[in-house]
Amino acid sequence: MQNYLDRIARVLQQQWQPFEPDQLADYRFPARRERMIDIPPLRISLLDLIVDTNDCRLLQQRISERNSVLGKVMPWSHRLAYDGELLRALEHCTTLLNQQDDQPALGEQLTALAASKRATLSATYWNALNASEEFEDYLRFANQPLPISSSQITDQDAVAALRKLTEIGAALPQQLPPDRAHIDALLQALQQSQRSSQLITSLAQTTHGLQQATQMLQATDSRLLCPMQAPSARSKILLNVFVLFYAGEIQPYLAQLQRLGQPWAEAVIALRAVPNIPDATAHSLDRLAGEQNSLWKEYQAALTKHTQAWQDLLGACESQPGQSGWQTPTEG
Repeated sequence: MQNYLDRIARVLQQQWQPFEPDQLADYRFPARRERMIDIPPLRISLLDLIVDTNDCRLLQQRISERNSVLGKVMPWSHRLAYDGELLRALEHCTTLLNQQDDQPALGEQLTALAASKRATLSATYWNALNASEEFEDYLRFANQPLPISSSQITDQDAVAALRKLTEIGAALPQQLPPDRAHIDALLQALQQSQRSSQLITSLAQTTHGLQQATQMLQATDSRLLCPMQAPSARSKILLNVFVLFYAGEIQPYLAQLQRLGQPWAEAVIALRAVPNIPDATAHSLDRLAGEQNSLWKEYQAALTKHTQAWQDLLGACESQPGQSGWQTPTEG
């Protein structure tokens, strides 16, 4: 991109501003505490349950697990899975008590507890994501952009994992969350990918580069570049830049960004639509792939404007394909 901008600047006698790394701060997630949801603890008397629900061994196991030393410090992703297991145990125990019909008060208490726990599942889900380093790192900009490669770079596994995590959240509370092994595997898929963070950096840098190039093209008076709308020596050099460096080097990279960026943006937009998202998280996802003023939309707009700027200037110089000034340039 720097080479491309330098060549445009020399031909058109314009200047451009380099990308400043501080600009990436616009896409930094806010502090974790700002994205967490306060969930009141659900207190259940373990002693009463042991005494009163001798037939509900599974429920007793779940309560004991939560009250253990490890249970009190389990990560939010495991708490999400645990809440699903607890609800299954509560509902199983309630069914047993209803069949016995000798402890209706306890059955009603467990039904109320289950309803209360279901009501907090969505908040627990968002805490599981927002407290996860895997999630944060996946949607955090990288120090380096996507590599320039002729091979097919892919992020399919991580995007698929993000979509599955989205499906889990969207199905709550009607459908209970899966077990911790399933959730851990999805988060691990995010952790193993560097492409999303590199993509974010690439989109920011490339958007800036396209905008700088567009400004130089639009600031050029076509009447001076091509007197009487006829190709000039300078416009032929500019055409060389277009074919050899924009079409030959920049466009393949743009195609790579589009191929990785489209499914990534769709997955981010889908996650943003999961109910009860914290405001801070919603703002961060909107900044990445929202409908207005997002990184993805700004990149698309910069690409469209840049394409139009080339068409306008080359057209004014009769140098578009099919026009009299079009020729196959050679690098010099």
